[in-house]
Amino acid sequence: MEDEQAQRGPRRRTPMRKLLCGFGFWVLIPACLAQTITGTITGTVKDPSNLPVAGAEVRLTHQATGVERRASSNERGDFVFPSLQPGLYAVSVSAPGFKRLEKRDIALSASETLSVGELVLEVGAVAETVTVTAQAAIVQTASGERSGVVTSSQVEHLLIKGRNVHALLQLLPGVVDLADDDQPNRNFNLYVLGNRRNTNAFTLDGVALNAIGNNFNVLVGVSQDAVAEVKILVSNYQAEYGRMSGANVQIVTKSGTREFHGLGSYFKRHEQFNANNFFNNRLGLPKPRYRFNTWNYNLGGPVYIPGKFNRNRDKLFFFWSQEYWPLKIPQPVGQLTVPTELERAGDFSQSLDLNNRLITITDPATRQPFPGNRIPASRVDSNGQALLKVFPTPNFFDRSLSAGRYNYVFQTENRIPQRTETLKLDYPANSNNIFFINYTAHHDVQEGAIGIGSSGNTNWPQMRKTFNNQGKAVITRYQRIFSPSLINELNVGFIHRPANDEVKPEEVRKNQRDTVGFKLGQFNPSANPLNMIPNATFGGVTNAANLAIEGRFPLVSTHDSMSVTNNLTKTLPGHTVKGGFYADRIWRNASNAVNFNGSFDFGRNVSNPLDTGYAYANAALGVFNSYTEASRRPFLHFRVSNIEWFLQDNWKLTRRLTLDYGMRFALVLPLFERDNLVSGFVPDRFDPARQVRLIEPRRIGGQRVGVHPVTGQSYPAAAIGAIAPGVGDPSNGMLVTSAERNYPRSLIDNRGVHYGPRIGFAWDLKGDGRTALRGGFGIFYNRQNLDAVLNPFTTQTPLVDNPVVYYSTLATLLSSAGLLFPQAVLGLDRNGYVPTAMNFSFSVQQNVGFGTVVDMGYVGSLGRHLMWQRNLNAIPFGANFDPRNADPSNPATPLPQAFLRPLIGYNNINFREWASSSNYHSLQVNATRRFARGFGFGAAWTWSKAMDFNDDDTGSVSTLVPVRVWNYGLASYDRTHVVKLNWLWDVPALPVRGRLWDRLVNHWQVSGIASFVSGAPLGVGFSTTVAMDITGSPTDGPRIKVTGNPVLPKSQRTFSRNFRTEVFALPEIGTIGNAAKTLLRGPGINNWDVAVFKNIPVRESVRAQFRAEFYNAFNHTQFSAFDSTARFDPQGRQVNARFGEFTAARNPRQIQLALRLYF
Repeated sequence: MEDEQAQRGPRRRTPMRKLLCGFGFWVLIPACLAQTITGTITGTVKDPSNLPVAGAEVRLTHQATGVERRASSNERGDFVFPSLQPGLYAVSVSAPGFKRLEKRDIALSASETLSVGELVLEVGAVAETVTVTAQAAIVQTASGERSGVVTSSQVEHLLIKGRNVHALLQLLPGVVDLADDDQPNRNFNLYVLGNRRNTNAFTLDGVALNAIGNNFNVLVGVSQDAVAEVKILVSNYQAEYGRMSGANVQIVTKSGTREFHGLGSYFKRHEQFNANNFFNNRLGLPKPRYRFNTWNYNLGGPVYIPGKFNRNRDKLFFFWSQEYWPLKIPQPVGQLTVPTELERAGDFSQSLDLNNRLITITDPATRQPFPGNRIPASRVDSNGQALLKVFPTPNFFDRSLSAGRYNYVFQTENRIPQRTETLKLDYPANSNNIFFINYTAHHDVQEGAIGIGSSGNTNWPQMRKTFNNQGKAVITRYQRIFSPSLINELNVGFIHRPANDEVKPEEVRKNQRDTVGFKLGQFNPSANPLNMIPNATFGGVTNAANLAIEGRFPLVSTHDSMSVTNNLTKTLPGHTVKGGFYADRIWRNASNAVNFNGSFDFGRNVSNPLDTGYAYANAALGVFNSYTEASRRPFLHFRVSNIEWFLQDNWKLTRRLTLDYGMRFALVLPLFERDNLVSGFVPDRFDPARQVRLIEPRRIGGQRVGVHPVTGQSYPAAAIGAIAPGVGDPSNGMLVTSAERNYPRSLIDNRGVHYGPRIGFAWDLKGDGRTALRGGFGIFYNRQNLDAVLNPFTTQTPLVDNPVVYYSTLATLLSSAGLLFPQAVLGLDRNGYVPTAMNFSFSVQQNVGFGTVVDMGYVGSLGRHLMWQRNLNAIPFGANFDPRNADPSNPATPLPQAFLRPLIGYNNINFREWASSSNYHSLQVNATRRFARGFGFGAAWTWSKAMDFNDDDTGSVSTLVPVRVWNYGLASYDRTHVVKLNWLWDVPALPVRGRLWDRLVNHWQVSGIASFVSGAPLGVGFSTTVAMDITGSPTDGPRIKVTGNPVLPKSQRTFSRNFRTEVFALPEIGTIGNAAKTLLRGPGINNWDVAVFKNIPVRESVRAQFRAEFYNAFNHTQFSAFDSTARFDPQGRQVNARFGEFTAARNPRQIQLALRLYF
């Protein structure tokens, strides 16, 4: 196992040894968890005189499987059943001298602490039974966290166009979901309580799903019909839950029951069902192609052999689900100009420009046209010719239609089939030992030639391939009940997600140098073991074809994670004590994109003395503008381990007051690369004495050239600003972890153990379970994401350099010396603070009758130690206006940017540090009625304000103006008002005679989701018709000048005027403008999605269902964007005629039809 110590140098293993000792202690006790989905049911047994009944026998039964747990009430009459799987339960209470009481249909969601209230026994014989049904709405009187649940009924009946169950989380208060997916998507773009989208933890049956790349992508998807419910812990939840600083989203899969149940479904969407988009109608365009087909089925029940095994059908259960999307997407018609057969031979006698004039091909040796516009066969370069022959030959010759803009037309189709499958086995061996295992897989395959996987060439179908991206998860759980008051849970999860390019040998061969006849070698052939042809561009050719092989080809990547949790729960009088431990290990192996095969620029360039005047002729002659190639091609092995533990207590202080309190401890270890292939800029390592010098501009013989500042050697003008060879250190300030033993291998220090206190309360105001005050506070810690803190640091100088050869020929390439140019580099603040969130809430819940609970409260969240990046090498304000910075070869213009940097030898130096913050405050109102007696609904309103400096980890802040002034403001995902309504209604049956008429007329259901959301905050940008330098600093542009209030009253807004465009002006030269971060609100959402179901009973346990789902049911035009970019001419006049006009609309009505069979 690789050493994970953050410090290099002498190995300091003492903290790790202590950690391992602590791990052994917690496992041996045995203690416990971090991320389970089990819940708790509590209650109190009383007699008719309101006195507690001690010693009553309480039985709790899982209604679907018959699994039973037993406990006894204590001297206060209380009982507790911890570590319960989500589902419907029945509780039975018996005591001598009292009738037996049974309460059924108690709905327990994941991670819920649910009080069934006071169970009052009636005097009588034990043989007598009183049966009651649980209320659909229960006030939460046993815990203080903010949470919500998407129930099994909602998952089954509400509309999810892309069948991504996380989309239903938008129905809960405090959640902003910016996605509108048409198909399964493993990127979860959820913003909860104003936190960034990469702060949410996603689990499947208790096992973490987050990928470490960006932290909001999940490793495995799951079918909607395999999901029993989705629980979200939003704020100040118990110490038991952690790993990330935002919401904790728990996806719970279905299980088999004592009876066989299943379904089969087919969903269809097609453009013929849809309305057309507003702008298509306006322009007279047809509806775009829109075709999705989804097949799925599932089956669950007992595993038994009649008379031999599991005769009572209560020992082993299975659930199997599979879903398939056979998706095909035709790509747009492509139109390119490829070299003709004559051009490939060097004959340009028929090559015409857009005006049908002959393109003159100049001989660089004489600077005169080639005779007949033909390059002599003896001068045609065989390697350049080989590259031209890679292209397909022209297939379109009618210039009256093409206007000379293309001669090759093509269209491809991408196949993107997706498949998910889940197999779950539950085995309650006996009342004290319960097992389950879940296997879930998501197969995402992309087949095509353009835009597939590691996309490669998006210009034409240069190489057809298959991109396999598959996630597989195995999740196991063992629960041991030592006694009714002592329960242990062990969870082990392993996820494997490989991603790779699969290319047929013939596709590879036609892109290999030997096959196409490209015999020229390269500077670093070991980086190109498959001997792939170089990339090439041909600038100046209208719609030119190009050659492009993606920098990771062939892509090979694996993402593996393993997590172990162990949970021990002890119930004591008035207390439910839990202690826990969580450990995971993640392995991520992948190549990073580099220019491993080399890249040529054959484009037309009047500054190139070898230029022929036409790009394809340059290639045929073997001359080029530039060539660049990566110095090496790294394969990376990222690793990280995380260890967290906690101790908490749910303390029932009085009959009406419950306190949740605890502490979570998090050791958030930094990510690292196994072989220490990491480099970053460290400011205090930059030595001015070792600073490089640049090739300087000069004018010699009337020509602008570059000159070495020490040797006086001349270079082409294109080399001006390059690092002068032999002077200074090109890697000055860059630290490579493999060469440094006294610096952290992750570039950031291990911050040690972090402490996350949690406290919450629930106060049953009247003791009747109908009104509760609830609240709490908690501190939460987030993990770093690989894409921000490590991945881009593996291809920086000096690990990977990209020298450039200018103005040369293929024949002399390998004897040429490339020049290094100043690169943009990244650095990390060594302090490496752990992103932190502080959440707090205070709310009141009230049972208002009709099975409905209303919750209203204040909820806030403060984000601290968030990441931003600052440019340490920004060009000072006004530098271009300083006469001392004039270019000596052209005094009317400033020197190139490379000369104006504070640290010469680098472009931007973006230093990433944990100095940002965010603030969120809200009023949240939620009304819920769980589906009962034919009707269920939910209504959520969030009135909030989210403010920050930057919206994601790599967002940049100003170096010219204090960040509090320039960057602090409304977050891009702030939505002032979010109102979400959802409902499910069983339409009452009409009185008809006969079973046939009943089947035809009755059994209708209607469900829906209505959304009313404020628009996004927007700034106003600008451009100019001619290049203008306003700030004198190319790295920091100005904002627009605002002269008045831009907001128009709603009554004055029109299609072409959404705000006061006249209050914006061009800022004066030498200023930075005065606009705030945001000035306007974009268009909001007013949308109704409605579904109508017709159920057709077939027989007692079999029914068919026809569904019609209407997205944007009323086809209400919902504009989604307007033009917020002004355009000014040199006189300062605004000339953008569409400034302030609507430019885009959300989807029109879309219809999905489905047929389902339940049994």
